[in-house]
Amino acid sequence: MGKFAKKLKFKKHKDVIVLLAVVIISAAIYVFSLKGVKFGGSFSDFIGDKIYSIYRLADYPAAVSEKIYKNYIGLLSVNKQNGKLKQELKKIKFKYNRYRDYAIENRELKSLLFLKNSISKKSVAAKVILHGIEGWFYGLYINKGAKDGIKNGNGVISYDGVVGRVVYAGRGRSKVIPITNPKCVFSVIDANTGTMGIVHGAGNGYLEMRFVFNSKKVDKGDKILTSGLGGVFTSGIYVGRVISVRKKSYDIFQRITIMPYKNLFNEKYVLVEK
Repeated sequence: MGKFAKKLKFKKHKDVIVLLAVVIISAAIYVFSLKGVKFGGSFSDFIGDKIYSIYRLADYPAAVSEKIYKNYIGLLSVNKQNGKLKQELKKIKFKYNRYRDYAIENRELKSLLFLKNSISKKSVAAKVILHGIEGWFYGLYINKGAKDGIKNGNGVISYDGVVGRVVYAGRGRSKVIPITNPKCVFSVIDANTGTMGIVHGAGNGYLEMRFVFNSKKVDKGDKILTSGLGGVFTSGIYVGRVISVRKKSYDIFQRITIMPYKNLFNEKYVLVEK
């Protein structure tokens, strides 16, 4: 029983015993070599292999630590470079958006200049600086006023179509009511049939064409333009399209609803006709 127990303990600590034996033998070989004793052959190779294995085993944690440290330093460098690239990307996006805004503004100004050269009346270019706090259907403000020759009642147009009329001309800025405002009234003509009428804002984003006799022809989808009568707007400026026509036998006039052009409330630059 004692021999069996000893055998178990030997198996359990075999690696430690072998390692100690190799270390002791290696130390002895080193001492003898100092005294001039030479060793060779397979025994020497065996001892050399064991020592090399011990060296590799002892060096492994240091190699792993060095590799982890290098990876950590590399990761810090990559993160730092990534942060710089993100900042550069933000700057590029900001510049790109600014360039896009400039391109849109340049296109609008070119269109406005073309319109200014196309109409016979004198006009003043202005920029929309504020939408009225009461909503688009009631007013907006431009950066030109009485000192620029603008007066109450002047018509306001853009390259896309009619915008509205000036209701208050201050010294440096003016208030404009859009064509969808019920107080904005002017003369128009049906571009398809030649039928004329008077339009005013319906107050809900649409226009109503009034005083058109039931005998006159106006069809759904017809294009409506300014007629030039009354001297407020130049003739031929786009107003909108007819979306409904209602006739009743007991009424003298038709009830015509017009949808203004889709960019009416997105204008940044306008012309004020004097």
